[in-house]
Amino acid sequence: MGRADNRKAAEQFYDLALAMEIQGERWRANSYMKAARSIEAQTESLRSLAERGELRNIEGVGESIGAKLDEYLANGSITALEAVKDLLPEDLPIFREVPTIGFRLVADLDRLLGVRSVDELLRAIYEGQLADLPDFGEEVERRTLEWLTWRREEAADIPTPYALRSANNIIAWLRGGGNVSRLELTGPARRMTPTVANITLLFTSQDPDLVIAQFGLCPEVVELTTVERDQAIGKTRSGAVCMVREVKEDEFAWELLRSTGSDAHIKELNASSGPGGRRLSSPTARHAASEEEIYSHLGLRYVPPELREYREAPREPVGREDLLGDLHVRSTSLDGGLRVLEMASAAEQLGHRYICFCDRLGGRRMDVDTFDRRNELIDEVRERGDIDVLKGAEVDITPEGRLDAPPDVLDGLDLVVAAVNTKLNMPPEEMQARILRAMEDPNMDVLGHPTGRIIGLREKSGFDLEKVAARAAERKVALELNAYPDRLDLADNDAYKVYGSGAFFSLGTDAAFPNELENWKWAVTMARKAYLDRGRVLNSMPSQQLRARTWRK
Repeated sequence: MGRADNRKAAEQFYDLALAMEIQGERWRANSYMKAARSIEAQTESLRSLAERGELRNIEGVGESIGAKLDEYLANGSITALEAVKDLLPEDLPIFREVPTIGFRLVADLDRLLGVRSVDELLRAIYEGQLADLPDFGEEVERRTLEWLTWRREEAADIPTPYALRSANNIIAWLRGGGNVSRLELTGPARRMTPTVANITLLFTSQDPDLVIAQFGLCPEVVELTTVERDQAIGKTRSGAVCMVREVKEDEFAWELLRSTGSDAHIKELNASSGPGGRRLSSPTARHAASEEEIYSHLGLRYVPPELREYREAPREPVGREDLLGDLHVRSTSLDGGLRVLEMASAAEQLGHRYICFCDRLGGRRMDVDTFDRRNELIDEVRERGDIDVLKGAEVDITPEGRLDAPPDVLDGLDLVVAAVNTKLNMPPEEMQARILRAMEDPNMDVLGHPTGRIIGLREKSGFDLEKVAARAAERKVALELNAYPDRLDLADNDAYKVYGSGAFFSLGTDAAFPNELENWKWAVTMARKAYLDRGRVLNSMPSQQLRARTWRK
């Protein structure tokens, strides 16, 4: 047992300290923290010290903590810690690493805001909740987000919605300078892949030097790494790296098509031969005015950028006009305010014919009294007749595979989304069994954010998705495509892969604020990239059919 194993032992006591702090037992938390630091600082292995009977000589290790150390060395676990593990954050490894929040601030996040996972931490930051907490402030909030962004950058997994926000800010900045003739986003971000590491912008200009200089002054670019006459590269606030590159005016459309990709799609176009042997490499294609002209030159139908992945197109994907409403929005957030009318009005302005409020029930989330009040507000908004509003809920799937809400509460709802929000690190086979058991509950309509990933910060659960999809098809439980930018779960390639199971799908933004409803475009894109047809997407059904659950009969 060496230094690395000493660290593992120390982590047991760091976790005990955090659990005690969450419970408000400050004295015991301090004792465990002192012992953890001393254990971690040992240059000799704990087992060697134990063999000589010297564990109690470690600073901070008395009889009680020494007995727990003996237990850990003998069994690899500590009974006292097992008893309080449910108090600890779900994404504990990440919470341990965040340099801006020590264990006391982690405990405050739990006690004051109910933040127990990295997705809840991100939401708290987006809502500005950390800045108002004692001992946090705007600086801690800013630096915590910067660290989480850095983690995603290291994993080369930046959620594309955030990278596009940076791209759009740069585009607006460069167009505002008046030196670009044409300027377009290209690459994977234009295809709206779920994640990107890089953003590429193509431009034409009479003065490319001025465009490059202006790019270097853009507030969205936090670090300039490369500057040349016709291109520059810089890191953006989102964490994605952005390249701006000059191309020739008469080859702009051709370069845009080629650089958008995917590689497989361009290879397919290169292999195509239009009337009279026309090729992608021909002068007519190279100097076309638009991508549409190039496809026409090749005798092909224009393919939108989001559908240019390497996969067959087995059916016509659902269109924006086929989708009638958002089936996963929230009426409240960490601030506790109910925004039923505000959200419904914003959804109507986006063209939705209905929305479904699926606030999370149970635990420290919405209590029954608030839930009843929410439902009263929904009735009032529905009576206005401007937009239909459905009553739903997101319910936790317990580790045992039960829905963590009273059946009589669920019976009166229009849609029940059940999701795994706790014990996220269960072994894949146990997680799979947990989800399959939950599907036996007749109240479960949708499996929410099925794989549990948080892009770049939490990996997908490794269970057999195809088996889960097959059972979902049997039980008439829809699989959700959750379009919240940190999730994008199911990923479009996963949804494409399990389409053959026969399962239905449900689209939702998980929005808690009106501006977040605009992520609906990502829900539509995910469905289209997965080639989901309208007959298998709940959102294409009128609200009356959803209430009657016709797809489950």
